Amino acid sequence: MRVKKSETGQTELSAPETTTAILRLDLLRTYKLSWLPGDLLAGLIIFAVTIPAALAYGQLAGLHAVNGLYASLLAMGVYAFFGTSRQLIIDAEAAVAILVATSVAGVAAGGDPVRFAALAALEAVMVGAIQVTGGLLRVGFIADFLPKSVIIGFLNGMALIIIMAQADKICGLELAHSDFFPRVWEFYTKIHEFHRLTLTIGVGCLLGLVVFYFVPIIPEALVVVALATLAVNWWHLGAGGVSLIGLVPAGLPSLELPPIKFTDVLDLLPIATGVALVSYVDTTITARAFAMRGGYRLDHNQEMIALGLANVGTGLFHGFTVGSSHSRTAVNEMYGGRTQLAGLIATVLLGLFLLRFTNILQNIPVAALAAIIIAAGFRLINLTGVWRIFRTRPASGVVSLATTFAVLISGLMTGILVSVAFAIILVLHRLARPHEVVTRPPTIPGLLIYRFGGPLFFFNAAYFNNRVQEVIETATATAPVTYFVINAEAIVDMDVNAAEMLDELYQFLRRRNIVLGICAAKGHFRRMLLNTRLTKREGLNLYLSLSEALQDIGKRLLEEERRATVAAESVMPELPRANAGMAETVAEVVAEVAEAEVAETAEAEAKAKAKEATKAAEEEDC
Repeated sequence: MRVKKSETGQTELSAPETTTAILRLDLLRTYKLSWLPGDLLAGLIIFAVTIPAALAYGQLAGLHAVNGLYASLLAMGVYAFFGTSRQLIIDAEAAVAILVATSVAGVAAGGDPVRFAALAALEAVMVGAIQVTGGLLRVGFIADFLPKSVIIGFLNGMALIIIMAQADKICGLELAHSDFFPRVWEFYTKIHEFHRLTLTIGVGCLLGLVVFYFVPIIPEALVVVALATLAVNWWHLGAGGVSLIGLVPAGLPSLELPPIKFTDVLDLLPIATGVALVSYVDTTITARAFAMRGGYRLDHNQEMIALGLANVGTGLFHGFTVGSSHSRTAVNEMYGGRTQLAGLIATVLLGLFLLRFTNILQNIPVAALAAIIIAAGFRLINLTGVWRIFRTRPASGVVSLATTFAVLISGLMTGILVSVAFAIILVLHRLARPHEVVTRPPTIPGLLIYRFGGPLFFFNAAYFNNRVQEVIETATATAPVTYFVINAEAIVDMDVNAAEMLDELYQFLRRRNIVLGICAAKGHFRRMLLNTRLTKREGLNLYLSLSEALQDIGKRLLEEERRATVAAESVMPELPRANAGMAETVAEVVAEVAEAEVAETAEAEAKAKAKEATKAAEEEDC
């Protein structure tokens, strides 16, 4: 959002600037030479940072380290032509690399490296095809369906898996288990088997990454790898058992269609769909954050197409599935990158490096690359985000933790499905049990207002009906209810089940002599009400707003009060006559009672005298 001065001198906000890729004509026409130094410097730094990171993520994906360089080369170059973010760098990335490793491992049989690489390339092409298709069908909005709580939970689980996946390499161990908890236990049982020299290099690289991280001007990964490589060459650590990358083939990757088997496509299809969703969501979150800071808009459908084309390109040139690089995107912005020209410069430099200088990579220790991956895993952990979610909405915090444990227990691919399921359940729960407000205005006796904070559909219609009846029964226990108004401001729609439920509710209120009113009904909900002809029923009133409902009910109550007053006044002249008649009736009743009491007394006295006479006669006889 831009702030600008209007002709009248007042400050006003303008819409964010729409962005396009650097090679599109509209941005070429607006490119400023003042941006060029920043793009050149950012491109150089991105290139320097990419080499160690891409090598590490190539190994993390279960491939040769050079495959990470191939993936970076194609991804950055293709996205620069088709993306709509000016700072985003699409590259080999830790989270997506571990997804590739775990997903392809489940399909590759026997662990053949050639078949593994072919399946990884095929998966990248499939992921890219799914994303391009989604972008053309304009389903980029799907990124909004995964809530932040689920995304943070998934990334936290993924981060822990990434860290444990490199634990053996940084310590010089061989671990057989790939699942998280069995791997943790195996790691614990083999502590005594650590290779001390490898562990020293790995821990030293981790400390170096931490120290140099707080010096923003220094690309910490590049410096750490360079120092580790110098140490290996100086002290000949390779001969001491330290694992090295080895010979890296020179030259650019060649175009090659991955070998396609129908069974492989069927096996990879559900996995590729999940990876396509996760990588796109992660890319969208990163791109959106930098676009907001840069003051321009994104085209999410074009972003999906650009990411898909980048994945297709890496798959066709011996790479693997890629995603957004948070660190290199931040580097791009930090060093003044203003357009995708920075990504293109890094691509050109990386291509030149692959042609001539790959021989300097062979003595890089594997532990150094493992340290880079572990550091990236720790950066993915977002405990602060989980705490904020818990503080804002505890239920969402529970969902976030449940997602993390689901990823750790069932693995990444099943974790994707579980994450999506959690997101859907969370949305349905909020729709099925939305916020509700019950109001009883003290100035209008007998009125009850109920506000339901969501649409009415089959999954919450019965709940709505039950809640209304509970509210009315609770309110009736303290004072009678004669008017019940549904505030429908948030009820944007309803289905047939909800329409039948409203009819049942109307019948329930009619039996209790309660007048039903519905106010502020709009859009589809109002049309459905009119279509069902519920508004034609006697005792059901439809109001445009809550104020109109209150005014109408107030007038009704005043009219009832006036009628009661008139009726009372009409009865007043008859009261003396009625009172006189009542007095006569009371007098007659009192006289009758008195006579009955006198007769009863005389009869009792006669019986007593007769009894005494009888007793006297008996005494004389004696």
